[in-house]
Amino acid sequence: MTTKKRCCGTSVGVIITDEADRLLMVTRGWWPKGTAPVAGHVKDAHTDVAGALVEEVQEEVGLTVTGSGLVWEGQLPNLCASLPHQPVAGHYWHLAVATAEGEVTPAPGETKGARFYARTEVDALAEATLAHYRTGGETATQPDDSLEAVWLRLLHEAGRLSWVSEDDLALAEKAYSTAPGEYWLGGRR
Repeated sequence: MTTKKRCCGTSVGVIITDEADRLLMVTRGWWPKGTAPVAGHVKDAHTDVAGALVEEVQEEVGLTVTGSGLVWEGQLPNLCASLPHQPVAGHYWHLAVATAEGEVTPAPGETKGARFYARTEVDALAEATLAHYRTGGETATQPDDSLEAVWLRLLHEAGRLSWVSEDDLALAEKAYSTAPGEYWLGGRR
């Protein structure tokens, strides 16, 4: 059994759009499951938020960031594949919009692919996430063709999912603050 590291408790999320206002997202290669914009821990291997943003975009999708700006920041109780941060589980999020150049090249292993999604496609992924949890679905079985649960809140804060209700956000929070059983305790399924 490998020893799992403890989460640093800070994350950066990056909203990158193309000229048609489609959102660049990756399908995660491991838990938390689903499809979401580029994101990563700030304090793992990065010195600051700006460095984490640039490096995560390069790492996950192979693009070079040409500009960025913070749109929201705050604490969310979302869990990740690491042991929970202490003393408060979750992440302090820095959500940014960024411009980038280059050819999208998804990171093998870390992602199952990356592409730009139209607003209607992002809405459909959000609906799939909500449907999964409304019917009693578990975090470990969330489908790839859904929006990673914490991104319901983050994209709502960014004004991209304004239709999501407070009840929907509460359901998403219950999902993203729940550990996925065996996966989280020991090995990836």
